[in-house]
Amino acid sequence: MKGEKISTGVSASDIDEIRALFLRQAAGETAHDIDEIDAVLARTPPGQPDPVNFVARAYRFWGREAVIDHFRTTFAGTWKFEPDESAIQVIPLGPDVAHIYAPTRITAGAAGQQAATYEFLVNEFAIRTPDGWRISAIVPVPVK
Repeated sequence: MKGEKISTGVSASDIDEIRALFLRQAAGETAHDIDEIDAVLARTPPGQPDPVNFVARAYRFWGREAVIDHFRTTFAGTWKFEPDESAIQVIPLGPDVAHIYAPTRITAGAAGQQAATYEFLVNEFAIRTPDGWRISAIVPVPVK
């Protein structure tokens, strides 16, 4: 009906859990903690499609192991992931999926090279799993 709000099935506590999940990921990235990255990414039962991907302008990684390997390589150099916590938005898209939007400063540099800081509009998708909410897709968009 026109003007009637449709429930997504995502509660306020789900929103809090998704936000906390994203902040765990951010802290894990800055700490170069591959175990934390492993913990926040979605897992699927054997035989099910792998929902994890990381798509950026310069590269694409399909599947959870490829994304984890990307972070292993990245963590060999300088990597800081600093979202603007006051600007994080969690937008429910359905009962089991939500979009996370976070303006983020990323400081990066290959091992032994000078690091630089960039601004990104990070977009991620969290899905509800038997283990709780987990990250499925990461899509950073450079501001400039």
